Amino acid sequence: MDHRNVSKIHVSVLCLAAALAGCSSSESDQVSVQSKMISSCSNSARMALEGWHLNQLPDAYVRQTLQSMQGNVERAASEIEALRDVDTTQREMLARSVTDIVNLLRQAQSQVAHGDHDTAQTTLHLKDAIEGLSLTSGVKRST
Repeated sequence: MDHRNVSKIHVSVLCLAAALAGCSSSESDQVSVQSKMISSCSNSARMALEGWHLNQLPDAYVRQTLQSMQGNVERAASEIEALRDVDTTQREMLARSVTDIVNLLRQAQSQVAHGDHDTAQTTLHLKDAIEGLSLTSGVKRST
């Protein structure tokens, strides 16, 4: 699958998640939708980084994907922060999980910018952070 098809898949996933966000009625549903969005974007970034690690994806595509997914993660996190009826402890745990993910996405971007293809640890830590988010949000992983 070439990078254009992967990009189309990313856009489709984001559109579906945005449509689902508009349909949810409770703040609990919103947390679930936004957490799924964060997980999906993080997994997309992880897959792009893995492809780059294996020299299967071009630098520019991976840089753009990582930046775009980080922006989407940050927007979804802002949506969660804006919800007022979310338990404070849950909100703090989600914030910590998202901070871990954003920091790992920044690290990945730095590695790509410096041509450091030794990204196996970053990819593994990102996978762990995504799983941590799933546990924190109560949303089961779909991947």
